[in-house]
Amino acid sequence: TTLLVDHSGSMNVPLSAKSDLSRFEAGAALAILLREVCEQVTVIAFSTNSSVVPSRRGFALADALREAQEWGGTFTEGAKKAADHYGYDRIIIVTDEQSHEALSGPKGKGYVVNVASYKNGIGYGAWTHIDGWSESIVRYIQASETPPNLS
Repeated sequence: TTLLVDHSGSMNVPLSAKSDLSRFEAGAALAILLREVCEQVTVIAFSTNSSVVPSRRGFALADALREAQEWGGTFTEGAKKAADHYGYDRIIIVTDEQSHEALSGPKGKGYVVNVASYKNGIGYGAWTHIDGWSESIVRYIQASETPPNLS
């Protein structure tokens, strides 16, 4: 699994007017959860550039994500191409879907998790699009990848 976590400027704002939690913090929380349940994970933080985040667990992963990039633009396709270079069978992009680039299809199973739920985003076509964030995302991905029991 490759996990791309958006580190752009628009992720550094609250989820809503009544929230103290930022979009980035919601994305980091999802990254912590996904890091624990996936067998092999490469985590990449992206904004104007992208970089592989050191292998960490728990809050240390959130700290590593926060330090991995400057708050910048949103070049999701560039980060996806970097992930393509490393290889994966599943890619999960955690973002607010405000990107400077169109997103090409994944090289395996692809999920775009929109933590901001904008009306028009980038994760359509070959991508499975998920709005919101909770631990239920993990169960949804697991269920969608489990073949039906036909017996």
